[in-house]
Amino acid sequence: MEEMNAAKVVKKVREKLEVSQEGLARLLNATKGAVQHWERGRNRPDLARLLALRQLCPAGAEKKDLEILIKETQGRVAPLPTVQPGPDGKIVLPPVGEGLILLRRENNKMRKQVAKLEATLKRRDEKLRILEDLIKDLHRDLAGARAGQVPAAPEPAPSGAPQTTE
Repeated sequence: MEEMNAAKVVKKVREKLEVSQEGLARLLNATKGAVQHWERGRNRPDLARLLALRQLCPAGAEKKDLEILIKETQGRVAPLPTVQPGPDGKIVLPPVGEGLILLRRENNKMRKQVAKLEATLKRRDEKLRILEDLIKDLHRDLAGARAGQVPAAPEPAPSGAPQTTE
């Protein structure tokens, strides 16, 4: 089977997403230079980034090519061992090899990347919530101004109560 050209696949998917190299780099938590190297064929994206790219890619020929590239990369990272029955007829598993070690490394990279993305989403959600609260306040103030009312100021403390300053 002919090996998939990672450079062409990455470029096709990026163009399908209609983003720049820098935009794709931001989406995949990579650098613009890394995306350039992928598209020029100097390097290949790691499995974690290919899987993230698959999540972004809409259905179509590009996604099918990406799926093939992912399977090839998985085969290179952790090839499936050939399992043969032993002399007693029981299946003997091969010793833990380099493929499993590479798969664990890729898994750890992916977990770290997911954790970073989740933290970024959490920060963005909090910023969005704050902005939505500000918009509500501005709409309320604007409605009051249109009605000829002045936004309510905080009420002064009673004269006998101690005053606090912030």
